Amino acid sequence: MTALRIVGTFLLALAGALVGTASARESPVSTPDPAPDGVAVAAKPAGASATRQRLVVVAGGDVSFGREAGQSALADAGYRPFRGIEPLWADADLRIVNLESQLTDQGGETQSPYDRLVFAGPPAGAEILSASGIHVVSTANNHAWDYGKAALLETLVHLDRSGVAHAGTGVTREDAERPVELEVKGYRIALFSVTQIWNYGELAKHPGREHVAWADARRVSERLRTARESNDLVFLSFHGGAEYVNAPGAMVKNFVNRAMDAGPDALFGHHPHVVHGVRWFGGRPAFHSLGNFVFGSRRGYPWTRYGMLARMIFEEDGTRRFSLCPYRIEIGTHEPHVLDGRYGAYDRERFYRHFQRISAEIGSTVLSEPDAFGCFAISPGTP
Repeated sequence: MTALRIVGTFLLALAGALVGTASARESPVSTPDPAPDGVAVAAKPAGASATRQRLVVVAGGDVSFGREAGQSALADAGYRPFRGIEPLWADADLRIVNLESQLTDQGGETQSPYDRLVFAGPPAGAEILSASGIHVVSTANNHAWDYGKAALLETLVHLDRSGVAHAGTGVTREDAERPVELEVKGYRIALFSVTQIWNYGELAKHPGREHVAWADARRVSERLRTARESNDLVFLSFHGGAEYVNAPGAMVKNFVNRAMDAGPDALFGHHPHVVHGVRWFGGRPAFHSLGNFVFGSRRGYPWTRYGMLARMIFEEDGTRRFSLCPYRIEIGTHEPHVLDGRYGAYDRERFYRHFQRISAEIGSTVLSEPDAFGCFAISPGTP
């Protein structure tokens, strides 16, 4: 899909986006828009729209239509697993998630009968994403090859047909490494997707190397710097780290350091299946792990039942504001829900304290008190 087609598709899709009024969860501490050290950030790249408007970007974590979620999609044409978190992103102009399952017709199979770690969603997953208002998915991850090359390419066909843009995999390596580029609310935006995890040995020696974008720090940094020259906002989706641990390891932090030095406005991490804290690079956040989104929890790891959305607000005057919105994932259905109801207050307080602890392990982040939805503003703290 060409950049022009992507822009056209998104202008149509975004025209119907809901625009809400300000609320407590939209009032994070303002942070400046500094140029990262050694990176020239164009105030207005060539070709950008003359008028920018308030832009709300929301990013979520791991989404899989394999296993039980895939069976739900096959059984119910109206299956909408994101309906329980709609209050958290109803006003978003751009919604981004990590699609961690292929979308392919396997005759009703959504999980290998021989290996639970091999799974795929049905083609209907693409329509579900589109109907749920998701605009972009990252596809570079360790499940991009579960049912092989043909299924990988089929996934892209279904996403294109449904008007859901994608980054991280492609017909060629060049396609996989190319960002999604679009214009929203007067901003030119680029999103890259890369993975540091591969389930089938060394990617460099696997046929998937021609179709999946790898997290090579040098190559990624070069592409990020190039994208900065012609875009107002640049985002990086990163799949890496160890599963079920509360903080990123040295290899992840080293990659993130180098990538953020190249100037992306935010990094969205996933794969650990639990949330991690946020590190800051000159006012730009690296969300190390947003956790599960539509994904089954794992017995013995209670925090796999929780994830969070990263909300970013870009104002016309250049002010940037960031907040996080946690949710709970229901066992069995894999559906995320706002932290409300009978145990809402308990969940909100528990998640908030947990996030305070894990944030302190990797940096310094100032948190506001959670609002009625459990969302809280974040900003850089004093190192």
